[in-house]
Amino acid sequence: MPGLTDILIQVGVGVVPLGVAYLAFKSATDANKKTQQTALAQAEHQAEIERSKVDAEAFLRAKTIYEDALTQMERQMSRVHSQATQLSTDLITEQSTSTAMRDQIRRLQAQIRALERTVMTLRTQLVAAGLSPLPASETTGPYVIGPHHE
Repeated sequence: MPGLTDILIQVGVGVVPLGVAYLAFKSATDANKKTQQTALAQAEHQAEIERSKVDAEAFLRAKTIYEDALTQMERQMSRVHSQATQLSTDLITEQSTSTAMRDQIRRLQAQIRALERTVMTLRTQLVAAGLSPLPASETTGPYVIGPHHE
């Protein structure tokens, strides 16, 4: 059996390098897979970083646009408020002036009514004294202004 033992030893010696080669191949394949997975994970991570950068830039642009619009709206609201205040002041002035003018018109109407009564009294006195007053004309009246409350 020395021949069989030698064959077995030779087969064993031949199989060991094959086993080692297989293990080396398996390790290299596993390492290659891990390297590819790591590279893929890094590429995905880098893509995520780039997307985040793009999102951040878009957010900053949108924020700037929003803040500018808000600033413009605040300025416009300030102008509208200022105009409303001015209009309110003008309205108060106009109402005060209108009230003063109405009061003046009432006083003038009262004076006109008093003058008309005086004219009527004078005409009556002239007629009672036997004189004939001048007839009413465009230059002497009577003129009716506003409603009479006598």
